Amino acid sequence: MVVKEQTSVHYAILVNTHAGNGNAGKVWPALHNHLQASGVSFTVFESQYPGHTTIWARSLTRTEQHTDPQTVILVIGGDGTLHQAVNGVQSALQDNPKLNPLPIAYVPSGSGNDFARAVKLPQDPIVALKQILAVRHPGFLDIGHYFDHRHQRSEFFTNNVGVGFDGRVVTTTNYSRVKRALNVIHLGGLAYPVHFFGALFKQRTFSVRIHSAQGTQRFSQACLVTATNHPFFGGGVAVAPTASMVDGKLDLVILEQTNIFQFFYLFALMVLFHNHLDQKHAHHLVADELDVTFGDAEFGQEDGEIMGRHTYDFSFDVHQQLFWLPLTDHEPNA
Repeated sequence: MVVKEQTSVHYAILVNTHAGNGNAGKVWPALHNHLQASGVSFTVFESQYPGHTTIWARSLTRTEQHTDPQTVILVIGGDGTLHQAVNGVQSALQDNPKLNPLPIAYVPSGSGNDFARAVKLPQDPIVALKQILAVRHPGFLDIGHYFDHRHQRSEFFTNNVGVGFDGRVVTTTNYSRVKRALNVIHLGGLAYPVHFFGALFKQRTFSVRIHSAQGTQRFSQACLVTATNHPFFGGGVAVAPTASMVDGKLDLVILEQTNIFQFFYLFALMVLFHNHLDQKHAHHLVADELDVTFGDAEFGQEDGEIMGRHTYDFSFDVHQQLFWLPLTDHEPNA
């Protein structure tokens, strides 16, 4: 598909004022004022309940085809809100492959904001909005997709899907009062490391089977298994430092645990030096398709949202989504 420069744009703004435990609601008035002062065309659609952003994005993709001016979905919220918007657009395309994907813009105002970090979008919402309003054409980025055979569930993700330690930390964090308190003082990204130690003592090892074009591997002492679309999870931790959103592949990271101290050391290398993948008990695969089957019920997370504790059986592959972002550094061969 050829993406053309657009001189006239209408922004369909999907606002989740609850994102970041209310942080998005606090920054929205200033963003609204800036939009009005900029003189751009926009309509506001506010998320009223979980999943509402998906419904809005799906409906807009179905109705805003071949419009003049071009309709751009502008998401204001966290990684979870962006996750919903992407799934709304992609589900509409699955229902009707003849539809054109609406481009998605994004102003980060959640807790971790890992997608914004990956595309080098400013964490300051006003600065990010100014950059978005200066964009003149969309660009494609990879997004991950999985099908869970045991639960017959399909979903797209922009960041990552993690099972085990990562899923446990996210589950604990999202139910925590500490996260809400940190968001109040704009330190929501610290919520993940705060709950690290609690998960460290509770997480047990589990078995997992990985199948890809490179063959089949089995691990009996896995502690963390994360399929990721870009380097970051947990509010800026580089789980896969070389992961790219323009290579048509996903990175799979498996960390094994022989004892708590060994896993702590491995995780410390990941946080501080980004060289954990050089270690014996860390494993890294890059592939366009992956089958990942777990032998035990474990906590899971997708784009920082709770998936629950289940015995997962995933098939992963890669799709593309059109984004309305300053993507110079993420264009192929740039």
